Amino acid sequence: MSSLPRITVVTPSFNQAKYLEATIRSVLDQGYPNLEYMVADGGSTDGSVEIIRRYADRLAWWVSENDRGQSHAINKAFERATGDVYGYINSDDFLFPGALETVGKTYADGAKWVLGWVQTIEANGGEWPQLPGTMAGPTDWFVRNPVPQQASFWAAELWKKLGPFKEEFRYAFDYEFWLRMRFKAGVSPTVVHKCLGSYRLHESSKTVSEWDLFEPEFEQSRAIYLPMLTAKERREVKRKRRLKEFERERVLGWQALKKADVPAARKHALAALGRNKLGLEAWRLAICAARGR
Repeated sequence: MSSLPRITVVTPSFNQAKYLEATIRSVLDQGYPNLEYMVADGGSTDGSVEIIRRYADRLAWWVSENDRGQSHAINKAFERATGDVYGYINSDDFLFPGALETVGKTYADGAKWVLGWVQTIEANGGEWPQLPGTMAGPTDWFVRNPVPQQASFWAAELWKKLGPFKEEFRYAFDYEFWLRMRFKAGVSPTVVHKCLGSYRLHESSKTVSEWDLFEPEFEQSRAIYLPMLTAKERREVKRKRRLKEFERERVLGWQALKKADVPAARKHALAALGRNKLGLEAWRLAICAARGR
């Protein structure tokens, strides 16, 4: 076990006392023999600090003070890190048992970026898996974010070479870093077929309450690295993006029809046709929307 790398895990936190202790315990209870765990709290007033203090003797570092947001909190902690491998888990998420051992062994076998899958927990208790997205070619990275953050761990040397998270991004700072590793450092994830973590969907999480704000920052991130692709690859990205947008409009259109919202169904049907004029499914949706059924 002494050959396992030192893993630094950071938890950024702000007013998540409801979930914070479960997050902390999920990291500390891993029993990983070479762990460096840090908690960067943004000045919580909901009892989070009292929870952190209960575990202070098992933390490498913690702080509770005003910060400039989630990415700044994580960056502050990684500035102090001494690990060989980095990863972070938000204060309303948690690691699965054995996750760090899997990461440590995979890194020891030569991986520079370890990626697993995650379990999503809905507010009503429902669970469903989120697998890594398609990463077969470079263009796949520009269609959607293929990396579930809770199951992503990377070599400290990559962070030191490429720099910290971009603090100007509130929603896409990790996606931009994945693109940086993939296209500036030329590193692809080593995917392990194990669930490494879980994340909660609840009304105060950014994923739920601010989802519509993610895509603009995703587009800004893609714009940085899109010029690194060939002209042919950029055309392929456009094609895949049109298909993705078509699929979204198609699903929204049928959902609107099921709710008898004919105006919305027609709107989405026209949008679907605009993205895939030859698609039979788009025409079926448009005809049903025109008929109001």
